[in-house]
Formats: sequence, C-alpha cells, structure tokens
Amino acid sequence: MDPALDALLRVRLDAAADLPPEAKAEVTRALGPGAAPAGSDAAAASGDAATTREQVYLRSVTVEGFRGIGPAATLELDARPGLTVVVGRNGSGKSSFAEGLELLATGATKRWEGKSRGWTDTWQCLHHGGPTRLQAEFVVAGDDTPVVLEQAWGRGAEYTDASGRTDADAVLRAHGWDAALASFRPFLAYAELATMFDKLASLPAALSPILGLDELDGLAASLADTRLAIERRAKESKAEAAAIVARLDDSDERQATLAALLTARKPKLDDVRAHLAAHPPGAGTGADPATAATRRLAAAPVPDDDALRDAHTERDAAAAAVTSLATTDTSRALATADLLNRALRLRDPARLTDGCPVCRTANVLDAGWAAAAQTQVDELRTQAAQLAAAERARDGAAAAWRSLAGAVAAVDGEPLDPDAGALDAVLARAAAARTAVAAAQASLAAQDAVWRAHAEATTAWLAGAESAAADAGRLTALKAAEKWLKAEIDTLRNERFAPIAAQAVANWELLRHESNVELRDITLRSVGRRKEAMFDVRADGEDANALGVMSQGELLALSVSVFLPRAALDESPFRFAIIDDPVQSMDPAKVDGLARILSQAAATRQVVVFTHDDRLPEAIRRLKLTATILQVNRRSRSQVSVTVSKRPFVRHLDDARRLMRSNAVPAEVQQRVVPTLCRTAVEAACAELVRARVVADGLDAAAADEQLEAARTLRDLLTLALLGPAGDQADLTEALRREGGPDANGVVGALNAGSHGQYADSVEQLHRRTSDLVRSLMESAA
Repeated sequence: MDPALDALLRVRLDAAADLPPEAKAEVTRALGPGAAPAGSDAAAASGDAATTREQVYLRSVTVEGFRGIGPAATLELDARPGLTVVVGRNGSGKSSFAEGLELLATGATKRWEGKSRGWTDTWQCLHHGGPTRLQAEFVVAGDDTPVVLEQAWGRGAEYTDASGRTDADAVLRAHGWDAALASFRPFLAYAELATMFDKLASLPAALSPILGLDELDGLAASLADTRLAIERRAKESKAEAAAIVARLDDSDERQATLAALLTARKPKLDDVRAHLAAHPPGAGTGADPATAATRRLAAAPVPDDDALRDAHTERDAAAAAVTSLATTDTSRALATADLLNRALRLRDPARLTDGCPVCRTANVLDAGWAAAAQTQVDELRTQAAQLAAAERARDGAAAAWRSLAGAVAAVDGEPLDPDAGALDAVLARAAAARTAVAAAQASLAAQDAVWRAHAEATTAWLAGAESAAADAGRLTALKAAEKWLKAEIDTLRNERFAPIAAQAVANWELLRHESNVELRDITLRSVGRRKEAMFDVRADGEDANALGVMSQGELLALSVSVFLPRAALDESPFRFAIIDDPVQSMDPAKVDGLARILSQAAATRQVVVFTHDDRLPEAIRRLKLTATILQVNRRSRSQVSVTVSKRPFVRHLDDARRLMRSNAVPAEVQQRVVPTLCRTAVEAACAELVRARVVADGLDAAAADEQLEAARTLRDLLTLALLGPAGDQADLTEALRREGGPDANGVVGALNAGSHGQYADSVEQLHRRTSDLVRSLMESAA
C-alpha cells in the first residue's frame, strides 16, 4: 500500500475512540506490517518519486492501414499545453487517429468493448493491402529526444493480437506509463463519454484508480471476505450437522444419542467427540434395548446337520446297547451276584454246621463253596458294570442330543420334544434357525456399517465445526472493523475527489447555459461492495435525479466536466488529453461553454479534441480563443491528409479552386459544381456573421441556429446577415451594394442561377467574383 495512505489510515485508526480494540486489531491485521515511518529513507524515496514524476506530451500520431486510413498519415501536434481541434466530416478518418493512439497505448479501445465481431472484423483498412502500423511520438519535459511507441499487425491479424507489443510494452514499463495508464487514462472516447453516467457506478469505476484508493477498497474487501468466510463456515457447519441428523435412525441408540447432541441449539462439540469415542465403529451396538433380541439371535449357536445326525445316531446306538445288555439273564445274574455277595458276607466258617440260611443244609457253605461263589460274583459284577456303562453312555448320548435339539428350539422359541421328533423335522428347524441367525448377524453388520459412515461423517464435521466455533468470536469485531473502514474510505474518497468535483461543478456552470438543471455537488459513496456517484442536482429549484432529468447532451457535457479536472491532476504524468466527438447531442448554447472550458484546461494541458461538428471551431473563432484547428480530409482509396483548418467559407472556395484546376474533372462537371461550392461559401460566411452578431447582442447561441434554420434561400441568408432578423429583403439590394461592392448583386444572381445549372459563363471568373464578395462581407463586419 502507498506508505502515505497506510500511515494516514493508521493514524485515523489510533484516533478512533469508539472502535473496540478487537476491531482495531482486525484492521491492523488486514493492513499487515506498517509502512515506512515518516522521515525514513523509504518514505523519503516515495515522496521524491511523487514530486519528480516526468511530464509527457504528445508530438505526433502516425496511422497506416487502420480503420479509415490506408496509406500512412501523420497528425502533427505542438507538444506543449494548448488546445488543438481536429475537424473532419464523418468518415474522414479523424477518429482513426484518436482510436489508433488509444489502441497503441492501452492495447484496446473503448469503442469495441463488448461489441460483436462485426465491429472488429474490418478494423484494418479495406483499401490497404499491407500491415497495420501505429506509431506515436511523445516528448518528456526536459528531454529533446522523443519517446517512440509503435506496434504493427500483419494483414488479417486480430486487433487483440499482442505478438507485436513487446517493444511497445517495454517502452511503457520503462517510463512507468503502463501503471499510470490504468490510473490516469488520458483518453475520453465517445463510447466512454456516452456511458460514463449510464449508471451510478460508472463514474466511481472510472475515478477509483485515479483517487488511489483501490488498495483501501481491496483492504475493505479482504475484511468482508474474512467475515463472509467465517459466516459461511458457520452456515456450512450447521447445514452439514443437519444433513447428518437427517440420515440418522432413531431406532439405533447410538444414532439417536448423536442426533440429540447435534440438534442442540449450540452443539457441545466435546460431548459429540466423547460419544464417538465411546462407540467406535466395529464395537457392536452396545446395550441398546431395541436391538437386544437381534443381538441374542445373532449370537445363538445352531448346530450343523452333521452334528445333529451324529448325536441322533449315538443316542439311538447307546439306547440299543442298553437294551441288548438289559436282558432277563443279565438281570438275574445281577440279582444272583447280589444274593451271593450277601451270602458271602453272612457266611461264618465257624458255624458251618448251622447250614445254609436259605435251605438249612448243613456244611454246604464250606470253603469250596465260598471260592466258587466269589468267582461267580466277580463274573456277575463284570456283567453289571457293562450294563451300567451302557446306561451311562445312553444317558450321555441322550443329553447331548437334547442339548443340540434344544439349541435349535431356542432360536425360534418353539417347544421341541427331542425324544418324540423325527430327525428330519429337527434338521428342518435347524436350517430355519441358521437362516434366522444369519439374518440377525447381517442386520447387525449393516447397522454397524451405517454407524461407521455416520461416525466418520461426524468426525469430519467436527474439524470444521471446531474451526468455525473458534472464529465465531471474531465476527463482531470484523463487522465493526468493516463498517469503520468503509466509512473512512468514503471520507478519503470524497476528500480526494473534492477538487475534481469542485472543478466539474464550475465547468458545468459554463456548460449549462440556461439549462434548468443546477449541479451543486458530486459525492462518492459505498453501497455494499458497489461504489456510487451521488449528484446534488436541482431541476427548476427542486431536488432531482441527475440521470432522470439530464438530456443526453447534458450528460455528455457533464462527462467532459468531470474528465478535464481528472486529466489535470498533478499526479498524472500525461500532460495531454484526447477527447473524441464531445459535441454530439449538445445544443448550440452548450458548445460555447465547451469551447471555454476546453480553453481553460488547455492552459495547463495539451488538449486535443476530435469533432465532425463545425460549431466548436466556429465558437472558438467567434469567442477569439487561442487554438490550433486542423482539418482531416479523406480522398479516394482512404488517402488521408491533415492540414491547418481554414474557416468554412475559405475551405469551400479552396475546394472550388482545386476542382477548377483538376484535369481529371470534365468541364461540364466543373460548370455545375463550382457555382454550388461558391454559393456554399457565401452561405457559410453569412452563418458566421449571424452567429457573431447574436452572441455580440448577448443572446443565446441557439437563437442564431433558429434564425439560420428559418432562412430558406440565399437572399434570406444575406438579408439576415446584413440587416438582422427584422430586416426586409426589399432593402437587400442596397445593403449588398453598400457592404459587398457594386458587383455584389450580380454575383448573387449568378450563384442562384448556377445552383440550378443555369450558369454558362466562366467559372474562374465566378470564383474570383465570389471571393471578392465574401472578403468584402467579412471585412465590413470586422
């Protein structure tokens, strides 16, 4: 930023007692490191650069093969302050000089901005087969060596082709003119002239670079961007949270809790993060009652078919083994073994004579019997052990079968009698159970996948939400800083614009000339990011909208009023100003005012005005203003020449003389055209006399045009010029003899006859006689 501007803003910031410290900190942060302090080397260098800016004038413009100019033509100018008016009829090629210089200096022209290709396809002259070449010579004050800027385009190239601009751009950069052209554009093209006030923002857009506040506007924009970014992040965070909530399923306890946390007025981010940490993806659904049955089902063990078949087979086999062992003999053996075992316990060797306790036979329970009985008991016990083992195996197999069948029944909760059901029925129920378990497991897996997605989305959201929450505290400070800075920029803008506005108002006073529109002030203001120009305008004493009450001609005049003081700023290195066709749509009264303000501007600037309207040079001559008037003429094949302009009647007489001297013009054509040109010369002299008298009488210049428009014939014009609007044509003969000489009436008669193709005498003699008449009329009025 400009060190002086930076320092000024910091001083104002320090003095802003009502601005909170936090807001001041935001402005300071946006400003960045401080500018060089006053008195430092950097500040001194900046000041020296401002005071030693070179002053450049325009010496010449050469155009070849561009628009209406074919062979090279040069517009020579006096490279110093002064007014130059370049006159030429429409199509003469005069604007080709102005637009060629604009294109050469800036790489573009306002005339073609936003236009279709139809406007630019024929930018190169149709009557020129070679390349387009533009050249301008500039003179820097204090240096006699001209600075040459030039560029060439090959035939058929686009005018936007910058391949040939290398040298031109180097020259512009070497002198710092590239940056200065953006800020102090010295061209006022008609396209810009006509649109400067198309809308309220047009003028600030044109003035902003000149006022040097673009950097402050950028500073305000950066504060606004920061504020908007914080607001946008907060809105985006809220919208993202709402989007997450919209996808959550309340039937999942984890999701329901997360939804409650996110829909709080100010979500507690720590609680959200803690909830995610407590329910990491892949950890299952937790103790959610709503999914308890599903979790139980998913965890239920369902035996496979082979296990069921094996258990069923083992159960049946074990039962069959028990049945096989549990026959009558085996039972009797067990009973016999029990009986013998008890008998052995009761046997007393000392009392063998007592006999058997069952049959009372004596001496039968001897040792032999006892040994045989013990052997039998052992054999019988072995048989009993086999049966017991078979029974245990049977009971174990039956329990195993009942357990597996019970696991199948537990899945759907329907009763199942394992001893009554057929194996196929159990297998069918097992298959159905496995399907149910798989479905439950899939459901839980799907829930966990959904939760994983929600958890990941919420984790990503947390990062932005925490950033937005951290910045939310800056919003109040940023809004205050932005409001203060915009107000200061508006103040600075109008402080810098005030001299331009004051001169523009003064110029308008010269231009308005009986207009009912009074311009009292122009101010600039900011409306959001837009800049607007506000016009303090009165129409017949009432407040009015400038764009609504001003005519097109008045808006053009106002554009010139603003451009001239803008071009006269000391900060601009360009001491020349180029204005193209400012007279269009202006009423006659304003042309005199335009001539005066152009003359005033030319006291310190080289002002070059292009116009096809003779009213401006006529006003300059009549008001006796100092100016150089150049005439642009275009001949066949776009051959353009520039000469010092003569008064209209002189030009017409010169045209007639050239026609008479041309061997290429047949005599019969000369006989018809020369009298017409001579008559036109007399009419031009009369018009000049009438305008001079009207202004001398203190009347509006428009009155002269009204009087001239009412004069239908040559004699009407002569009567008006010599006798005034109240004159009688009956007195014209004497007035002509008195003011124009004894031959005056004869010349007028010959001119009238010639304009109808009825003049048969010498055209050379008629030309001489007309020249004498015009000279006499002008001398008598001097």
